Amino acid sequence: MNFIRSILPGGKHRMMSENKSLDIAKITPRMYAMSYPSDNFIESMYHNSQDDIADYLNKNHPKKYLIFNLSGIPYDREKFNNSVIDYFWPDHKAPPLFDIFNIIYQAYNFLGKDKENVIIIHCLAGKGRTGTICCSLLLYGKILKTSQEANDYFSTKRFKKLNKGVQEPSQVRYIQYFDKMLYNPNFKGLDMRVYEIKNVYITGIKLKDGESITYKFETNFYKENESVNYLSQTNGQIVLGDVTINIYRNGNLKAWVFFNTFFIEPQNNKLFFQIKDIDPRFLLKQPDYNLMMVEIDIYPYFLNNQNNNMNRNNFINNFNNNNNLVKDMMNKEMNRIRKMNEYLYYANNKNPGQFYQENKILFFGDENDDISEVLSQINNKK
Repeated sequence: MNFIRSILPGGKHRMMSENKSLDIAKITPRMYAMSYPSDNFIESMYHNSQDDIADYLNKNHPKKYLIFNLSGIPYDREKFNNSVIDYFWPDHKAPPLFDIFNIIYQAYNFLGKDKENVIIIHCLAGKGRTGTICCSLLLYGKILKTSQEANDYFSTKRFKKLNKGVQEPSQVRYIQYFDKMLYNPNFKGLDMRVYEIKNVYITGIKLKDGESITYKFETNFYKENESVNYLSQTNGQIVLGDVTINIYRNGNLKAWVFFNTFFIEPQNNKLFFQIKDIDPRFLLKQPDYNLMMVEIDIYPYFLNNQNNNMNRNNFINNFNNNNNLVKDMMNKEMNRIRKMNEYLYYANNKNPGQFYQENKILFFGDENDDISEVLSQINNKK
């Protein structure tokens, strides 16, 4: 079994425990990344054996660990002392922004309770979704100063080669949002930014005769499996927060763009996504999509930090005249914004040196951090 695991593609750092090769790596002394712990024999050959991982954690960190399962596939919690928190978003896609903040709160709270506590993060392969969360955790604590540094550091600690870390464009984009929230001096907090998408143009795909391209939205106001746009009194599609545009070729999902309206500047009425910005990344290798581009006409509909009274009144009337589902979604979104701003206010208003030292202990414990050394090695390789 160890030989088979050693020749699998991916080039991950692995750990040996009782002569068993485990797909788990220390990103920091108190934060691990791993692949899915499976109870299926075949899957355990290229992911992890559930029993082997449980044995390792229960022997080395008895009752001192918390697992974040991002895969959406539940497993036997009792093997892990019921210390598992489940999250899910589809593979190759970014997480909802609020989910990242929830994980940050839970992880920091758990690490702060006991200096011996550790956290373990996994999806399926322990790469894209796992790396998105690991990078976000390190950026929030201002342990690393840029999204590129965070991704490089994660890649080096998880893989044997550089540039193997977070690669999906939407996941990279959401890590970069933390640059804006934590290191942009002009950032004043998240606010309610409701936009209206007027048009979506998808160009540059080489189509055969009879083929067609269509798209569908996923937003807080509209899901693909629902036939009603709950704010349909407008001419376009109302969007708020996380937005996905799924792109279909002859009815088959081929690509998507994922973004968040909180980071769109009101003066930008067009969003451009080139092929390098569109998920999934393997489209880059497909000749039909080399010149693909998504262009979006998007306009502020209601911004709560601007004097936009006409649209504000229209929005409120729309809101009040629609069903309880819309009201519930809006209330949830406003509560989410408030909570995220509380976390950001705490991070951005602490003494920087003190905040760094506190979080360095959370992730490195009593050990010296290796960040400068790792980043220096990375720069030498580039």
